[in-house]
Amino acid sequence: MKLLHKKSKCCGAKIIRFGGRRRQCIVCERTWRVHSAKQGRKASRKQRNYLKKVFHQGFSVKQIALHSKLSVAAIYKRFSKNLNVVVGKKRIIRIRGQKLILVIDAEWQYFKGELWTLYFLSAKSIDSETVVVFDPVLEQGKENAASWNTIMHRLPISIRMRIIAIISDGVRGIETIAINNGWIIQRCHFHLLSMLYKMRGKRASTSGKLIREEICLSVRRALVETSETKLYILSQRLIVLARDDKCPRRMRMAVRDFLRRLPEFRSYLTYPELNLPTTINVMESINSFIRRKSRTVNSPVSWHKWAIACTRFKSKFTCK
Repeated sequence: MKLLHKKSKCCGAKIIRFGGRRRQCIVCERTWRVHSAKQGRKASRKQRNYLKKVFHQGFSVKQIALHSKLSVAAIYKRFSKNLNVVVGKKRIIRIRGQKLILVIDAEWQYFKGELWTLYFLSAKSIDSETVVVFDPVLEQGKENAASWNTIMHRLPISIRMRIIAIISDGVRGIETIAINNGWIIQRCHFHLLSMLYKMRGKRASTSGKLIREEICLSVRRALVETSETKLYILSQRLIVLARDDKCPRRMRMAVRDFLRRLPEFRSYLTYPELNLPTTINVMESINSFIRRKSRTVNSPVSWHKWAIACTRFKSKFTCK
């Protein structure tokens, strides 16, 4: 067997020993260490309570610096190192239950004129009220069904195979993903009612005020009505109200979309045994928590790191 000796990277010449751990190139006489060590002395004390103070106790990094002998820059540097350690660790997610419900939402933000979106996913068992939040995924651009489809396929196969339903705020194209995977769709009631009540108008002199009020009340009743006869009457009444000249165009489109997707808003009544949530407010709580903690970030990478740390320090929420 022919023995091949390693040559130096600088000159490609023969390497000789130069002490215990060092080697030397015989041409340029450059030396180096075989197992390079980190420069400087070892840290005498590792600060691990910075993250706990920020994410559990509600302090900001600057507030920690006020009660420390170190400068704000030094505290930020140590906090950044701890943040990188937490984000860099591999996370193992275990969710009990044979049937799982997937809850999704997204948060977007502009950085230097470019739009970035964080995709949030969480899952819960049909027998539990605790939602487990996954690490968010950062993508450039507007929220879309193609990105959601890619992200969902990255979920662990042991979790993805147990999903039977998905709770969403009505992302365009999400119904195609649900149909392809054989999932039940439950659309968020809160987002629908919030949109309609914003279009209702606050002033009594608003054009078509009575029409708008009746539409809001009829939609609210249709979401919870258990009688098929009364539901049919409400649907017919909404069709008439949407055709009225005093009904705003945006509200007319919202009503027609609601009637078109009415079964998806009432899945929780069709499948009562699954205990489907009717809103994605649990995801709104997660987004609110991340917004409070990461309000000073100025880059998408930092935003992503803070979001991952938030979900890992507060990975479980209650969803009834």
